[in-house]
Amino acid sequence: MTVKRASGGCPQNQHQGRTDVNIQVKSADFRRAIVLAGKVIEKRNSIPVLSMVRCHANGSFQATGTDLDMSLTATVARIPGAGADFSMQSPKSVVSALSAAGGDTVSVTPRDGNVALASGPLTISVGTLPSDDFPTGLDLPLSADFSATLSREHIDVLARVADAMSSEETRYYLNGLHLQSTGETTVRAEATDGHRMYFADVELLDAVGTLPANCIIPRKAVALLFDLAKSASDGIRVTVGPALISNQIEGTAPERSGAPRISVSMRERAAEVVFQSKLIDGTFPDVSRIIPAAGKTQFLFQLPDLRRAIAAISGHSSTVRATRIMLAEGGTAKISAAFIDIGLSAEVIVPCQHTSPGFEIGYNGRYLTSVINSCRGSEVLFDCVDGVGPGLVRDPADTTWTAVLMPMRFN
Repeated sequence: MTVKRASGGCPQNQHQGRTDVNIQVKSADFRRAIVLAGKVIEKRNSIPVLSMVRCHANGSFQATGTDLDMSLTATVARIPGAGADFSMQSPKSVVSALSAAGGDTVSVTPRDGNVALASGPLTISVGTLPSDDFPTGLDLPLSADFSATLSREHIDVLARVADAMSSEETRYYLNGLHLQSTGETTVRAEATDGHRMYFADVELLDAVGTLPANCIIPRKAVALLFDLAKSASDGIRVTVGPALISNQIEGTAPERSGAPRISVSMRERAAEVVFQSKLIDGTFPDVSRIIPAAGKTQFLFQLPDLRRAIAAISGHSSTVRATRIMLAEGGTAKISAAFIDIGLSAEVIVPCQHTSPGFEIGYNGRYLTSVINSCRGSEVLFDCVDGVGPGLVRDPADTTWTAVLMPMRFN
């Protein structure tokens, strides 16, 4: 990429009147579209075109990025003019330079093998490839087996469930968020890493259709959905189904092709955003088999008390590998942890509602912290059959969300 600083003239107007300018877009909109498209691009790519952003200008300006499993297209308004279609190198460097330039608009002039971008006093020349080299078929319309609108509240519930997603490569089918239809307008979200499992029932009043079997949304797509939702100006439309491709017989309806995908569309600041992702090709386990029935031992903590106890026994570390909970007389519980390698042990007595003094159970400290952070109310309820089997953890203020947590054994 080469950068030149123009001399003389008014920085905001010096490019007006040029007959070779093909595309003009507000600088903030152009940069935002490129940034959004770049969210799906992997940092390291052995295929050069996958590190680029495809730029398409017709009635609007579109920027598209892909990693072959996901694609994202951001559409913004442009000043009416001629069209163009090319793949642009170094999108992050281009955005950084245009942001520093401070111009109100960006003028984009494609040429053979490169594109010139001018904004304020700055002119950038960056390499391109023909649009034909960019992967196609990643943003085809879907045949909607299922569609619904997600609100911010729905996204929050899904985020609390997604915290239990696995990152273990050998069990790739756990590396995502599993969705299944449990009623006409009810969807159950599930995630597990084999040590803990979170699930929640989400009511989607405008849901249409039924989710396909094993609808597992990959971790990267889930993270992108949550990231985009932070700046969504309205509801987020989600569609699940196979892609529609043109029928070979002219004049007939498109054909359904391939495995189901998920498509998400939303309004984000000045951009219309659509991203698609392949679903994980695997079978999610029947987690209903590990959900225990209500146990004979229940104990209730106030969340602030339990958070302070966990922080206190952490000592030198930001996480606690093993945390022991022992129910005591007088409506209290002893929370303790030991770091044998450095000779450190700590315990805290906190209030706890229970009727089982002497009951003892241990948990992985990181998982216990995750459960606490997923609660939205002021209390957390533990429901255990015994000290060695999986137990339920609930947020009394939110009956839709539940955790299943495996205990740890102490020597």
